[in-house]
Amino acid sequence: MNISRELWQQLSPLLSKALDMNDGERAGWFRAIEQTHPALTPTLRKMLAAHERAERLRELETVPRLASAPQRSSAFAMGIRVGPFALLRLLGRGGMGEVWLANQVDGRIEREVALKLPTVYLHSEVWRERFHRERDILAKLTHPNIARLFDAGVSDEQASRGQPYLAMECIEGESLTDFALAQRLSIRERLQLFRQILAAVAHAHRHLVVHRDLKPANILIDKNGQVKLLDFGIAKLIDDDTALIAELDLTKIGGRVMTLRYAAPEQVADGIISTATDTYALGVILHELMTGLSPYRAVREARPLTEAALLGEEPAFPSSLAMTSDIAAERKSVSAKLLSRQIAGDLDAIIIKAMRRNSADRYASVEQFDEDVQRHLDQLPVKAREGTWRYLAGRFVARYKLPIAAAAVVLVTLVVGVMMVERERRVAVAEKARAEKHFASVRKLANSFMFDVHGEIENLAGSLKARQTLIGTALQYLDSLASEARDDPELALEVAVAYRKLAEIKGDGRGAHLGESSNARRNAERAAALLDAVEVREPNNINILREHRVLALFLGRLTLEAGDAGGVKETEKAANIAEKITRLPGADFGDRRNLGATLAEYGGILAVVKDDHAAATVQLARAVDILEVLVRENPADVLTRARLAYAYERAALAAEVTGKKEQRPRAIELFEKSIATTESLIRDDAANLSHQQTLVKRYNNAARAMLKFGDRNGARDKAAKGSALAARLVAADPGNVGNATMQVSALATAADIENKSGQFDHAIALAREAVSANARLSPETRTGLIVRESVIGAMRTQGLANCGLAEKQSQPRTRRVGLLKEAHALLVASRAFKQELVERGIDGRDAATSIEEINAELKKCDALMTRVVGLAADQ
Repeated sequence: MNISRELWQQLSPLLSKALDMNDGERAGWFRAIEQTHPALTPTLRKMLAAHERAERLRELETVPRLASAPQRSSAFAMGIRVGPFALLRLLGRGGMGEVWLANQVDGRIEREVALKLPTVYLHSEVWRERFHRERDILAKLTHPNIARLFDAGVSDEQASRGQPYLAMECIEGESLTDFALAQRLSIRERLQLFRQILAAVAHAHRHLVVHRDLKPANILIDKNGQVKLLDFGIAKLIDDDTALIAELDLTKIGGRVMTLRYAAPEQVADGIISTATDTYALGVILHELMTGLSPYRAVREARPLTEAALLGEEPAFPSSLAMTSDIAAERKSVSAKLLSRQIAGDLDAIIIKAMRRNSADRYASVEQFDEDVQRHLDQLPVKAREGTWRYLAGRFVARYKLPIAAAAVVLVTLVVGVMMVERERRVAVAEKARAEKHFASVRKLANSFMFDVHGEIENLAGSLKARQTLIGTALQYLDSLASEARDDPELALEVAVAYRKLAEIKGDGRGAHLGESSNARRNAERAAALLDAVEVREPNNINILREHRVLALFLGRLTLEAGDAGGVKETEKAANIAEKITRLPGADFGDRRNLGATLAEYGGILAVVKDDHAAATVQLARAVDILEVLVRENPADVLTRARLAYAYERAALAAEVTGKKEQRPRAIELFEKSIATTESLIRDDAANLSHQQTLVKRYNNAARAMLKFGDRNGARDKAAKGSALAARLVAADPGNVGNATMQVSALATAADIENKSGQFDHAIALAREAVSANARLSPETRTGLIVRESVIGAMRTQGLANCGLAEKQSQPRTRRVGLLKEAHALLVASRAFKQELVERGIDGRDAATSIEEINAELKKCDALMTRVVGLAADQ
């Protein structure tokens, strides 16, 4: 009987139902089937008759001789389209289907993926449910140590119609065991790698997902040394109470899919599966990673491991096993004996606790497991030894009473000697304690100045000088301590933060500052040197990296404002650091928020400074996606909302500078989102003046875009709001150079709007006011690129307004000539500035376009000058 795959897909559920019925039920059921599935009824009757015959002849009780297994072939071939993906080559196959390397070819994004094609999906509802589970599970797991799910669906392509697929991150790497062996990782390095595995599993558990098949083959290490956890295909959602009947079917058909060598006792005994099940598997993996040996005697002796053996064997201390010199050498240990000593104690206790037969006696969470591993690495007492050693010591004493009594006599002798040494030691310790107390007191005072007191006044109007004094004093204290503790990374970090905060007060254009940009850059570079020195020794110190990200962004802005395109590299460095941080153990919500904000800044710079719109679009889209997700997770978090408003603004500017008409609605929509979010922040966080300073810039940027797109009324409304708010901020805090520079920019934008509206007298007045406001700034502040761009824009606007006014015949000829001469000088200065930007590699395409426009404006004004002067000569 030849049955196609498509026909079997229809017959299988009907046959299963028929086999579960008695003869009386089956007859009535067949009458109904003949009405609903007339084409299938004859085949179904034949199959049931064959089954009944086999039962009568007792053929099902014997095992027939089987031919050798046929060579498996794939139902797919290279080049076939499955959904938006084109198959490249077969990577492997397993019980659930095939995995292909595929390329996404739908035009949305170019990338290679590992495409899972579940063939068993075609055979029953149970396996279809398994596929849907894997898709839903992976979709909610977003972690740097878990292979990402990019896409999932069912193909509509002709050659693969109806084929479900899962498009996953394609990982090039080695299994955990192969990587550790190839790299000859030490015990410490293996533990650090294992912590990445714990971080991935902890993330899954926080999303109520149990993996249920953790093993080295499902753990890959990529070329960067990062763990990637694979295959959640048999994971079980802890809180999935829906479709209970389907779950029972899953349990019957495939609920015991597992790898026995790494299975927990409750899996073997059909007990309750929980997060503790994964903890047990992690304990087995750590045991093998440390010792190179399985905790099970049968595996070590190359015998089959049975369920009975797994349930009946109590694992011994890992350090007690017979490790060879080869195993020790693979772990950079001098001898097997030394390796046993490294594992004895803490690691014995940690592994045994993770592998307790009773799941309630294991670690309550993977986070606690990870905490104990970190405490061992930090040479702190591990919590596993609190309960474990009481439990094991009682059994040990019961077996070895006499040897322990003899050891007690020796111990008393040792105690007497130790007491004599202890007396001398206490004198030395007391002296050291006094010195350390003084050191700690000074350090605490400095940090109180830098964080507590400074944080209270940071966003208050008129607080700049007080902030400078506080940070300067803290820096003096910390600098004096740093000379006494050269190798203290935490102290180096505190000093670096002090230098950076002082630099921000001196010249951070994003907030309140004193306008001393060169002083700011010197302090920022000192901070960078301190962090670089620590990173050489501790490249994965997450606190150092967090500060280095902030500093790299700041240095990037300072460098760009000085007219140096090298600032782009600093911003790119910050983006790379932010990415690295999110992949490290200990990364948190704030690190994801910082990644989004950093990508937004980097994307904006790529668009505006480097004119690289393709790269900018990718970075900005990621930034907005990350931050929108975080705001949904925690809508009350003010800082995350502020970062999202910034990302909207950067994306809007990027859309604006493309010059493409179809991008205009998108740009305006993003500007409005940015402004609305910032206005809501001012309402919810009124004491923080930085939101108001930011809003001035956003009103101004939106006004310029609206003017560029021809919406003069909208531009005038936004510019008026920005100018009024800037004036209030300057009046409230005259010493804040940041407010003063924003006012120059707001006045320049307002002048441009009036000029393009034909209000030349008003435009000239506003432009001159902008130039006057700029003149009141310090010489150093006036050299900043952003300030220069604003004032040069005002000068160009004044020149154009002069020409417009001079065209009016009603003006006296002498005034017309004076206006045109001034216009010529202003436009020549504007052209020189734009030429400087081109030569420096900043804002290249826009600056070059501006030069062409200014040349046309000069030509027009000079022609008008010729006519006006000619008229004067005739008379």
